[in-house]
Amino acid sequence: MKNIFKVSVFIFLLSFSGIQAQTITSVDPNEGTQCQQLSIIVTGENVNFMQGTSSVHLTQNGSDDIYPENNTVLNINQIQSDFYFSPDDQEGSYNVEAWNGSGYIVLNNGFYLNPVANLPQLLSIDPDTALAGEAFEMDIIGEFTHFGQGYNQNVWLNSSYGSYLLNSTLQVISPTHLKVGFVISSYSAPGSYSLYVRNELDGTLVMQDAFTLLTSSSSPELTSIIPDFAYQGSELTVTVTGRNTDFTQGSSLFYLVNINSLISPSNSTVINDTVITGDFVINFDESVGYYDVLASNYGYGSVSLPDGFEVRSAGSAPQIQTITPETAQQGTRVIFQIKTINTHFEEPGNPVSVTLVKGWEELYCHDITVVDSVTFQASYIFSHANDTGWHDLIVYAPLDGTLRLDSCVNLLAPSGEASVYSVVPDTASQGDTLIISVTGKNIVFMQGTSQLNLTQGNLTLSPTNQTVVNDTVITGEFNFLVNFPAGKYDVNVDGGYAWPSLMLPDGFSLKLFDFIGE
Repeated sequence: MKNIFKVSVFIFLLSFSGIQAQTITSVDPNEGTQCQQLSIIVTGENVNFMQGTSSVHLTQNGSDDIYPENNTVLNINQIQSDFYFSPDDQEGSYNVEAWNGSGYIVLNNGFYLNPVANLPQLLSIDPDTALAGEAFEMDIIGEFTHFGQGYNQNVWLNSSYGSYLLNSTLQVISPTHLKVGFVISSYSAPGSYSLYVRNELDGTLVMQDAFTLLTSSSSPELTSIIPDFAYQGSELTVTVTGRNTDFTQGSSLFYLVNINSLISPSNSTVINDTVITGDFVINFDESVGYYDVLASNYGYGSVSLPDGFEVRSAGSAPQIQTITPETAQQGTRVIFQIKTINTHFEEPGNPVSVTLVKGWEELYCHDITVVDSVTFQASYIFSHANDTGWHDLIVYAPLDGTLRLDSCVNLLAPSGEASVYSVVPDTASQGDTLIISVTGKNIVFMQGTSQLNLTQGNLTLSPTNQTVVNDTVITGEFNFLVNFPAGKYDVNVDGGYAWPSLMLPDGFSLKLFDFIGE
């Protein structure tokens, strides 16, 4: 009997092991050639292919992958994958990887891609020149090409500086002849363009600098910029006049651009189809030198006037001189006085902002008071969650740009422990409604963050409303029902994640309802 049981277990384990072994047994065909459309049938054992979740792809060197256009599951152990191979795909051995929804089954070196005998190439185009704003048809002649034999055929022209011209129509005359229509915007940049033709069998074919786009009389241009310069730290309105520009409100913008900066207007106004204005603030963050004026028409393109605007130096740049005090403690409010030179804080439209930075942490002030054109005060509240150590000071104003003073404020740990200092009143009777005032020490109470309550055991009494009176005083209105337990209550102020929670044990007493007095 024991022997029969052992044999049964052995057969079961053998059967179970066989079920778990998932392998690819064949790939048919197991080789192909570039420029070939090929359907491959992958057969496996115990692979459980399912339509919609199973797929096959070929991989070489772990990175050069070829994916089929579609996968069709023939049965649970067979899947057919339809591939297009082009010269863009590297020749050589490929691993066959099948996905069955739960993992990959791999047959190493299961497929070989052979090189095509005659590489497809582009021979000629006609015409090879056109005018901006023109519509025309181009004949493209290739050799050993397969135009129209893939499911997708793309043609475009590309300049070395990134301008694209896309075809509007495409007609396949033969596998080696395409007729392609282009409608060239008058905004398209003149110059040399390379021709790109792509399909699944030929891959991407390129004819370098095959086409030249010429400027026409209808090409847009910028004719004047007024004014054509500004000094750092100035506000101005720039008027751009063009020809054939078709400026439209809401669709047209212009910028000042150089290798270091892009200056955008705060507001743009289209006066007519050839005139647009922009309001600019040129601060000391902008580099000195010449800028291209770039006007953009959405949906059409852009036109530029190289070196059309100059930013000139205004002399000494704004900078921070001092900040006082230089130290602060967690759990305190501090008013810093910041002195600068060459700034314009009193100028209209030049609001100042300030940030203290340490690593990833950025601390923003609660309010700012401008004292004069070079001095302002910033009120900060430092929580117990703020990082201690030296902080950098960053000041920004639209006219002055960005000012920085490194390692100028040292945030220290609190000198004393935060605590509840007093509770007034500290007694009440059942049935009373009264406002309790809690004063803290070494703490800053925050409206919306600090929460006052009274606790006795598992019972928590919350105020019907509360008010942060100042940094160290918080009040709450409590309604003590006659059925609330009499006795001692702890006074608590929950500070949230950034502030310590305070508790004064037995800080409040609730007395029994005075029935005789009633």
